[in-house]
Amino acid sequence: MLPVSVLIRNRPKPYLLDADLSVTRAAIFLRDYHIGGAPVIRDGQLVGFASERDIVFRVVAENKNPETTKICDIMSTVVTTATVLATVEECEHKMRDAHVRHLPILDKGVIVACISLRDVLQSELSQAEVEARCLSEYVRGTSADET
Repeated sequence: MLPVSVLIRNRPKPYLLDADLSVTRAAIFLRDYHIGGAPVIRDGQLVGFASERDIVFRVVAENKNPETTKICDIMSTVVTTATVLATVEECEHKMRDAHVRHLPILDKGVIVACISLRDVLQSELSQAEVEARCLSEYVRGTSADET
């Protein structure tokens, strides 16, 4: 089982949204960084998570003004997290159980990364490709010895 710390190694600092940011500014931030959501902080502490879905369902669908609505007013306040000690598999289970696509990763209470379900699936695919290559080499090695 791959530790999530390996998955997030050498990543830049996580993208974070300030709780008092307008929904318009938050949407621009998500667009500019090509991300579907980000942890929301106030005074350096995790207070929520805001996603494209939150913006669509809680602002657009409710006809709220995105210029005057703050991200803290529409964010999800129950945030599923994992620590750097978790495995990628544990992170995947947490995400699936909570029905979320993003998972902030904490180290001693500080957000050090945010992984997506895509990150998890790419990691699993890479691991499966390595295993398949090793098995293929093993089978070819066995076949070569038998001839």
